Amino acid sequence: MGRRLRFLPLVLLVVGAAVASADVLVPKRGKRAEGTLVKQDASEVVLNIYFSPNPGVTNSEHLLRVPAADVKEATVAGPPEVDFHKRLDAADHANADALAEIARFAEEHKLKAEAEMAWALVLAVDATRKDALKGVGSAATWKKLSTEQLQLNGAARDALKAYVEETDVAKLDELAKTLASTGWLRKPEELERRRRSQGETRGLVEDLPVSWNASEHDDAVATWYVPRTYTPTRSWPLIVGLHGGGPGGLAGDEVVGSGPSAMNFYRDLAEQRGFLVVCPTALVASWGQPRNEQLVRDVIQEALHRFAIDPDRVYLTGHSMGGFGTWALAPRLADELAAVSPMAGAGGGAVPTLVKTRTPIFIYHSADDFIDVNSDRAAAKQLKDSDLDFVYTELPDQGHGFPESIRKDLFDFFAPRRLYEKKRKSAWPRCSLDGKPSKDEAHWLGDPLEVVSGSQPALGDVVDRLALGGGCARRAADVLIATKPDGASAALAKLLKAGKAPPSARAEAARVLGALGDRDVATPALERALALEASRAESVVVVAAAKAAAALDAKDVLDKVESALQRWSDFHRGKVSGGTMDFADWERSLGVLVPLVTTWGALAESGRSPSPLCKHVVDGVLAMGHDVRTSDRVPQDPSVLRVALAKALAAAYAKVGAGDDVKARLVEVLAADPKAQAAAQS
Repeated sequence: MGRRLRFLPLVLLVVGAAVASADVLVPKRGKRAEGTLVKQDASEVVLNIYFSPNPGVTNSEHLLRVPAADVKEATVAGPPEVDFHKRLDAADHANADALAEIARFAEEHKLKAEAEMAWALVLAVDATRKDALKGVGSAATWKKLSTEQLQLNGAARDALKAYVEETDVAKLDELAKTLASTGWLRKPEELERRRRSQGETRGLVEDLPVSWNASEHDDAVATWYVPRTYTPTRSWPLIVGLHGGGPGGLAGDEVVGSGPSAMNFYRDLAEQRGFLVVCPTALVASWGQPRNEQLVRDVIQEALHRFAIDPDRVYLTGHSMGGFGTWALAPRLADELAAVSPMAGAGGGAVPTLVKTRTPIFIYHSADDFIDVNSDRAAAKQLKDSDLDFVYTELPDQGHGFPESIRKDLFDFFAPRRLYEKKRKSAWPRCSLDGKPSKDEAHWLGDPLEVVSGSQPALGDVVDRLALGGGCARRAADVLIATKPDGASAALAKLLKAGKAPPSARAEAARVLGALGDRDVATPALERALALEASRAESVVVVAAAKAAAALDAKDVLDKVESALQRWSDFHRGKVSGGTMDFADWERSLGVLVPLVTTWGALAESGRSPSPLCKHVVDGVLAMGHDVRTSDRVPQDPSVLRVALAKALAAAYAKVGAGDDVKARLVEVLAADPKAQAAAQS
């Protein structure tokens, strides 16, 4: 039994009987209740029966308030596995006695694997302790653990660090031998996979094309946050965050919301708490659609193969549309998820499956949210009747927001929870970078043994990888730009002209052509790309071709640029309905028009008539005067792109020496947007 604390007549029992899996409040009169104790002092004890630790909860149906004088007993005890990891995370790992106390806690709660791990950590501090040696089983077991577990093998950690940080391939063989001498054995491909991971960008990377299964969702992108302390010499937890929003555009084929908008909720705490986070952008609205389910699965696989992730610590969360999506996808992905957290959504029909798979759930909703709270209330009641590890936090007055206290509670909930395993054989962290490379990994990310072998891929192989699209195309393009192999321009021009590769592949081909500098070879292909129809799918190709033409100073394509301006002006007007345009369509059309105008300005010579800009952009787009409908769920500001377009037009006018009347017309049509008007006059 744990120690007893007394508050006048109140008896508080901290960490009660070994079977306890929740805080318990026993009044002198009345029934015993389980939940989370949120207040306990000399005057009152308060228990949240939906297990929320958040002091901001005010719903009287969620709180059991008992005067301290009327309390017989209050017990503080969470799920044993969760408590174990909380204690271990908070412990001083140089204090053998503190670690031994945690080991005994695990034994009391029949957590065999966790107890062995804690006793091994004790031995790492004091190898003479007989209780710890008994706890791991035998001297032979301790010897094996102290060699195989990186947390216990300091020499191996140092040698692995040296290996992954080495950039000279010629030195890898000797470093691998040094590592093997420590007894920590891994195959060359496993070591190289970690070394490849060492080269990943730390911090925020927005809208990176997805590589895994890229040909199935060519336009898929994800935003990543990797802590600046990241190293592939240890395992890390991963959060998959689903953004809010909904369908957008006149045709409903655009998506409101994005990975970057979702990442704002997580990145600072991810850095502080040591989590990797990936936020994909939905391919369609809503998240529960099959295309998005496959995207989320593929993003998880990509993360597991690019980073040192603990497969037992993968978590799914989302807010608003992302909350709906978490409810929808969690049952389908439950076998891969350590815990889930739907926020401000709905979908309690998932509860039975998550109870069956023992997947912990953290639910948040505000009582005054415009998304009805009753679905989540019903889900919480279902969970209350189960024995699943869950939290439901309902705050009274946060609207559709994502409060700071909830962000912190979310990370607190995820951190100590692991993927459910009925009979856990090992509590040690696993690493996703261990194991034999699969055909999928070699196909989408490249064979890790290629670098070890020292072989350089042939030009045709690199171009073939570029033709896959997505992140495969991005990485292949970077290789071609860095190495500039003979024949690359001709091969890429052929790919771009053929028009059969996915749009993202053709866009990367255009980018490389712009960087390689072979204008004569590139120009015909860029002309073909600039002549593409104005459509959502081809927009990335047109933008890339325009930028490449500017980089090459390919003046021969100027007529094609002017034709493209007309098509995209028509596209823009076609998205206006009832004097209003959806922001998603506005973003799509101006996202193409700005680089087209910029390229026109770069290629046009002094004295060229600006009439195509005046007709198709100033009068054809800016002078329409239509409203732009924005969402109240995600930040959207039409002025940002209007300012960018005004700057591009002003620069183009200056380049060709446009008359004062032309400039005055631009300023006139921007009268309703002072920022854009100022940009036009700068």
